[in-house]
Amino acid sequence: MLLNVLLQGSGFPRLRSTVTLVQSQQRNILVDSGLCDDAGRLVLALKDRGLTPDDVDVVVATHLHYDHCGNHLLFRNAQYVVGAKDFVENAHFIEAYHQDHTPGKAATSELLREHYQTVKEFYVRSIVREVTRNIGFYNRVLERDSRFVPVDGSHWLTEEVEVLPTPGHTHGHISVVAHRARTDDEGTPRKILIAGDALFTRKTLVENAERELQLAQDTELYSHTRSKLLREYRHIIPGHDCLVDTAPSEPLEKLS
Repeated sequence: MLLNVLLQGSGFPRLRSTVTLVQSQQRNILVDSGLCDDAGRLVLALKDRGLTPDDVDVVVATHLHYDHCGNHLLFRNAQYVVGAKDFVENAHFIEAYHQDHTPGKAATSELLREHYQTVKEFYVRSIVREVTRNIGFYNRVLERDSRFVPVDGSHWLTEEVEVLPTPGHTHGHISVVAHRARTDDEGTPRKILIAGDALFTRKTLVENAERELQLAQDTELYSHTRSKLLREYRHIIPGHDCLVDTAPSEPLEKLS
């Protein structure tokens, strides 16, 4: 099984999710599809590996925030794996968005404040703006497009690739574990956690995670999930960073 980070994400002020390609048992699996602005870069990164968007079999959305699902519609042959709770909650949210006729979608903004315990105002504005830009995808969520595969609990995509629930950042947040993954043809196989926003960046792996809590739907559950993942996994791809080795004896540096 091969694993490659196609696009490395970034944190504030311009949120871009990491996009990871996992190739296992003749299946091409993307974990998150990134910000819609990065569509061209994503297609080129796939081309560098001899692939087109039509070759992708599965796109896993760790969650349905705009910076993680902006390019799903590029992959017309893929199934869209998503946490069941996220799928339902986002369908309800988009329904409310369409019914909101207040200036600047003020009612939608208020709904976001109610659902996120510590969300900052700039992120509320960003969500409303980016939902508008990505409404074609979110309408597919609202319509319960048949390509979506909502999962609840552990779910295996192949014998080597596991989806597991990692709630807190959102109620239905999921992460992916690539068991026995190589990052190049000669590399030693490793168990790699593709965390999504259950773990945000390399910096917040070793520092107080307060900034991550700004975006959590459930801060207590988020902290519990974060602690559990850091205990159980050494090799981690955070939602907005590259592959990190968290071993205490080694620096947190980019791995090949």
